[in-house]
Amino acid sequence: MHGLSKDDISFSSSRQPSLIAECQPPRIEAIIKPFKLKLMKTYSAFTLGPSKVATSAFGMLLMIFFIGCSDGSDVALSKKQDLSANSNALNNTPNSNSESSMGDYQISYKVEGLTWTYTITKKEGAKDISHFIINLNNCGSSSSTINNIVSATVNGAPAKLESSEGNTGCDVASVTSNFVKFDDLPDASQYVIVFTLNTLYGNFMSTTAWIKAGTSCHAYTITAPCCPI
Repeated sequence: MHGLSKDDISFSSSRQPSLIAECQPPRIEAIIKPFKLKLMKTYSAFTLGPSKVATSAFGMLLMIFFIGCSDGSDVALSKKQDLSANSNALNNTPNSNSESSMGDYQISYKVEGLTWTYTITKKEGAKDISHFIINLNNCGSSSSTINNIVSATVNGAPAKLESSEGNTGCDVASVTSNFVKFDDLPDASQYVIVFTLNTLYGNFMSTTAWIKAGTSCHAYTITAPCCPI
């Protein structure tokens, strides 16, 4: 990314950045595949030899090795599945259907240099949104935090930012402790939430956002800042 000015970097939700993969850990299965093939060939050669005892022992070692690698390679997938399960459980609670529906709201985003814009559009007759929460824990210890936000607005007016969930009922703490909550959103048919960071983020990744509307809280997958340049 060297040589580019901050204003040169601009993405929108219609074109996913190619750098998104950099924020996701490589699968161990892909790394060990060449070694696995060699070991399998070696194992086949041993099975033709006279020593069945040695062959069996070697086969046991291979089995333990493969099982261990398979367990390790699924760590990232398991985390993603846990997050999805948590979102489904949240969205299927009686509360989430008593006041609003997850399908009543659509989120799009745009990035221009240091500035991120999320546009939330409501369906006609949908409940107004009171809170919008974004998970910022997307790059380990290098993740952005609420302290990296230098300015923020909602529909052009100064935004009220919070680093605590309060009593939204979204159970954000089960997913992350690093987030920003846009609090006390106004009544509107569309919400344009804009914030500017003090650091340029070149990698983006999928993470969780929550919308609180009425007594319901819905979890969505959005694109958010990942690692700084």
